[in-house]
Amino acid sequence: MGMQSKTPMSRRALLGGVMALASGAPAWAKKQKKVIPPGRVARVISGQSFALQDGRTVRLGSIDAPRMAYQDIHAEPLARTARNALAHLIQDRVLSFEEAAPDRYDRLKAQVYAQADPDEDPVWIQGAMIRHGHARVHTWRDNHAQAAELLRLEQNARAARRGIWAEAYYAVRNPQTIGASVGSFQIVQGRIVDAAIVQKRVYLNFGSDWREDFTISIAPKDARRFERAGINLAGLSGVRVRARGLIRTQNGPILYLDHPEALEILSD
Repeated sequence: MGMQSKTPMSRRALLGGVMALASGAPAWAKKQKKVIPPGRVARVISGQSFALQDGRTVRLGSIDAPRMAYQDIHAEPLARTARNALAHLIQDRVLSFEEAAPDRYDRLKAQVYAQADPDEDPVWIQGAMIRHGHARVHTWRDNHAQAAELLRLEQNARAARRGIWAEAYYAVRNPQTIGASVGSFQIVQGRIVDAAIVQKRVYLNFGSDWREDFTISIAPKDARRFERAGINLAGLSGVRVRARGLIRTQNGPILYLDHPEALEILSD
């Protein structure tokens, strides 16, 4: 589904490895640009979001928990389990926030730490949710704090089949069957058949027929981020990778990547 290579690509040694603050940020975010005040939870909305007693809404950065039911959208498997797990971690605790920024829904997207007692070490909430299999790693171009550690914790949870990883619904997909998952967030793992660059756009093709097979596409401006992370996109032919994001369709299934944290280079 990508484009055919117009120049020969050689396999080279690979080194594995923010959208700016949304305009129209809420007043509290502008006032607290550097120091985000701590808070206490008033209501847990889902496995990834909650409301504070002072009226702020917080969205856990860098992860995705199973979606709760909303209007005519059904809940995803283990959504209530994830919400209960988050409630257990944050209720009756002082919450502090790092790597915080408002998102387009006027929520505070941040790394969250919970402390029941001033003498205790704070608990990193994202790490706990991923470690116990209550969420998947989901980074964004402007929100990918602690990605390497979260990916490590996710790998361990997946290997142990904890929580969501015991459910086929959340299984890592392969390029041959990913077309059935168009329109959803997925993790895809496979070997790149050909890395092609056409008009400075990168196409990582996972099959010989680029008109139908799964492809990862990376825009020129985004490719520079991969270069800065030490990832040689042109040298990825024959390399096994694991990528994550929203699966779309353009001839065949396609995944548009815009930051290197969403692409893992795997050893053979």
